[in-house]
Amino acid sequence: MPGHHHRDHAHARQGRSLIVSIVLNLGFAVAELVFGLIANSLVLVADSIHDASDAVALGLSYFGLKMSERAPNQRRTFGYRKVRILTAFINALVLAGLTLFVVRAAVLRIMSPEPVKSPILIVMAVAGLAVNGFAVLLLRRDRASLNIRAAMWHLLEDFFGWIAVLVGGIIIHFTGWYVIDPILSLAVSAFVIYGAYSVFRESASILIDSTPHDVGFDTVRRFILGFAPEISGVHDLHIWTLGEGERALMAHLKVKDAEVSSFQPMLTKLECALRDNFEISHVTLELECDACKSGDNVCLG
Repeated sequence: MPGHHHRDHAHARQGRSLIVSIVLNLGFAVAELVFGLIANSLVLVADSIHDASDAVALGLSYFGLKMSERAPNQRRTFGYRKVRILTAFINALVLAGLTLFVVRAAVLRIMSPEPVKSPILIVMAVAGLAVNGFAVLLLRRDRASLNIRAAMWHLLEDFFGWIAVLVGGIIIHFTGWYVIDPILSLAVSAFVIYGAYSVFRESASILIDSTPHDVGFDTVRRFILGFAPEISGVHDLHIWTLGEGERALMAHLKVKDAEVSSFQPMLTKLECALRDNFEISHVTLELECDACKSGDNVCLG
């Protein structure tokens, strides 16, 4: 199927991009540690630890990607689609936690600035911009994926962090104002926490099976009620996200008492309409006649 083939191709591309990004981050983390010790720069040493943690975060994203490709089974009947959402959720929490450590370190640096060798800071900042910029460009084409977007926020944090380091390094070089670096770090941290919060909010919403944010529950209900004259009522309506790009709907439809086969053409058209209008691909509809018991009354005598 074309859609399935396209999804497999996208997953393969995302996997390759994540692997390259992991290798780049680990390699650069080692370089930061070495040059940080040479320059007596706490910023570079701390950022080497941060880059190593980014590699771990990207590794989690890769793990989530691979798990989501596993086929459903009798225990995991929906497969492992939400593993990618779960890894995005974890990534957002880790990113926020690490950023709070950066904020703490920045506050301490403002209170007690420490001298650093600015030329090494400038060189490493330029190299950091190149490495992280390249990694972000690799992942950018798949930014519609929540999992990939969480990974991108880790890389963007470093990218903007390196801009701050570059600007700070140049200012320090010409003025000796060491306090510039932690001030810029606070500004970057505010940007990163905002991004982490948006990923956290969206992934948490999916994990608790909320109605997708861009789908109006009442709009869908009215759409179903007005779709065909055979439908006289809708209840037990649920709309949720199975995984990235896959939405599901379940509902009970009240219809007149007749053979089930007579409603099949209408149900087929309704499923297609829900897919075309609301991008809901997994639809489960149960028919009930006016005389049937349903809802709270179904288990009563």
